[in-house]
Amino acid sequence: MTKKDIIVVGGGIAGLTAALTLANKGKDVLLIEKNEHCGGLMNSFEREGFRFEGGARALVNAGLVKPMIKEFGLDLEILPNPITLGIEDSVIRIEGEQGLGTYAEMLKRLYPGSEGDIDNIIDAIRSIIEDMKVLYGVDSPLFAKKKKNILTLAPSMVAWMIKFLRTMYRISKMDTPFEQRLDELSSNQSLKDIVGQHFFRKTPVFFALSYFALYNDYVYPKGGVGAFIQGLTDAILERGGQLLLDTKIVKVDPGAKVLTDASGNVYGYNKMIWTGDLKALYAMSDSTGMGERLRDSFAQRKEKILGRRGAESVYSVFLAVDLPPEYFGKIASGHLFYTPDKRGLGQIHIAELRDLLGRWESVGRDEIYAWLRRFCRYNTFEISIPALRDPGSAPPEKAGVIISALFDFELTRRIKEDGWYEEFKRRVEAEFVETISSSIYPALKDKILFRFSFSPVSILERVGSSDGSIVGWSFEQDIPAVTSMFRMADSVRTALPDVYAAGKWVYSPAGGPTAIMTGRLAAKKCL
Repeated sequence: MTKKDIIVVGGGIAGLTAALTLANKGKDVLLIEKNEHCGGLMNSFEREGFRFEGGARALVNAGLVKPMIKEFGLDLEILPNPITLGIEDSVIRIEGEQGLGTYAEMLKRLYPGSEGDIDNIIDAIRSIIEDMKVLYGVDSPLFAKKKKNILTLAPSMVAWMIKFLRTMYRISKMDTPFEQRLDELSSNQSLKDIVGQHFFRKTPVFFALSYFALYNDYVYPKGGVGAFIQGLTDAILERGGQLLLDTKIVKVDPGAKVLTDASGNVYGYNKMIWTGDLKALYAMSDSTGMGERLRDSFAQRKEKILGRRGAESVYSVFLAVDLPPEYFGKIASGHLFYTPDKRGLGQIHIAELRDLLGRWESVGRDEIYAWLRRFCRYNTFEISIPALRDPGSAPPEKAGVIISALFDFELTRRIKEDGWYEEFKRRVEAEFVETISSSIYPALKDKILFRFSFSPVSILERVGSSDGSIVGWSFEQDIPAVTSMFRMADSVRTALPDVYAAGKWVYSPAGGPTAIMTGRLAAKKCL
């Protein structure tokens, strides 16, 4: 049996953050990852000379990424990642705080008669941006590379903490669904769709409306998001930490403090940090070796977690294109959020989809494809062209293009069970390409060298994320995780002795920044 002081299970950004924090303190730490490389939902991969992002298209700095790079001395160049927003023929580039005013002008051109509603929405976003400046606008003094004398640090820490706590209190009051808030601000359904349809259903209003502030906070590592992951991985090894790849944990015995992998190998630990799917942790844990009180607490927690589902997933289509990056650069930046029709989705992805799923046995493929066509036409897409940020990501005079949209896991799962999954994937790819080619990039369709796609089922199979979720728990139900910033430090606790958890399943709303934060918090609990 291999015995380690601390074992971290899961090599996503939360697990890497935790393992590196521990290794940096000289701890005996082992990170176990089920895939052949680390990264999870943050990874880059190459195919026939084209580099694509397999998860997050860029990084949100949020006062965390750049300080991490400095703190651990990562040899990594950070490139700009300008954001473009587009609706039909209107395309704007977000440049600094004035970008919000430009966005308002675009909306007023597209929705004449709704100017007052637009002003209301913009004012709400602007107010939240002011809160975001406190949270993410500057590097937290807690992440300074060089430790200062406590007497020198105290005044700035006190001032920062006062602003931080006041801001967190305001944020705690904005936990209602963003759809409800938009209903209060406007009666124009198309306008509300355009503002919010690229968010997960029932996302808390602060998280949704604050996203505009993050447009100016995106960064792109040279070499892709995977270069950041590789930098963290290398730093763990340099500090004496150990990595074990291609190893899937299938059993947890918290009483004996041992893990068992799919090959029957056993690993002992004093403390453990789980950064994978919480459903998997509670499903594979054997509580017989724990005391009665701990078993009861564990059983209650397990029932709650296993009874919840993940948020909507994402469908991504990857294209290798025989077009130079300049073709795309004349139209938009390398990271674009685009809606081809200002009318918006309406009930296409909610009521209509639920109707299809509700009468599934009588629904034919043609009806599904008709729904898919309209879903694509009115949807909002995230489009990424790595070569516009990092020319080395594609062969000369060519570009890789990634087109993504929120997508329902249950629909994809049923189609796979019914045996026409590959046919459906080809149809989705065709509809995505047709929609984008008939709108913002007319030359795209006839210049595709090859294409492939990742569905919500692909995410489940590859990353092991319940329901193919990329942001953790669904906002449409009671969330079995910490949702208050005041209690983030408690989010990493589990019902298992000496076991902590981190990542998107322990705190909601989740994202890259919260995964990094919970990874560090879990490591500090171990320290």
